[in-house]
Amino acid sequence: MSENEKDDNPLIESQENVEQNDNNFNNNEDDASFIDESKVMVDKQQMDEVNDLLEKEKQKSLRLLADYQNLEKQTVNRINARTDKIILDFLTVYEDFIRAKNVYEKDGINVDGLNIIIKSMKSILGNYDVKPIETEGKKFDPKLHEVVQETEDDNHEEGTIVKEIAKGYIIRNKVMKYSKVCVSKKIIKK
Repeated sequence: MSENEKDDNPLIESQENVEQNDNNFNNNEDDASFIDESKVMVDKQQMDEVNDLLEKEKQKSLRLLADYQNLEKQTVNRINARTDKIILDFLTVYEDFIRAKNVYEKDGINVDGLNIIIKSMKSILGNYDVKPIETEGKKFDPKLHEVVQETEDDNHEEGTIVKEIAKGYIIRNKVMKYSKVCVSKKIIKK
């Protein structure tokens, strides 16, 4: 082909460019691997920095979560403590109603109205998971009961509760008010 024909034919010109680019690429292959290697080192360094930042943020998030959970527990404990105080005051009124009912019953006065009030109060206590502590006939347990009197008694095993003097209560599986009890002890013969 003559030079003029080459100039007029664009396909031939682009073919020559491709061949020239291939030659350039083959000559620069070593340079390309060097560039890629340095680029990989930079990328690895950047990845390490990003991973360090992520780890710091993760630790920060974990600390914030722990702080939030601690605050939540403290708030619940404060609310429960206030609620427990109110319920304890309520129990005093509840027990006063029971004592009044017992006195009125002994005097032969109709206590139907008091029974309805006491039943409502008992329901309220149940809503707050307040339960009376079982005592009479049970073995004395210092975690639940407070001894206010000991009675010599051969009819019961030593340390058995023979009389409840004041009712005790449990709320959320912890003692709110200890039962005051009278326990038996063996008769000492002289």
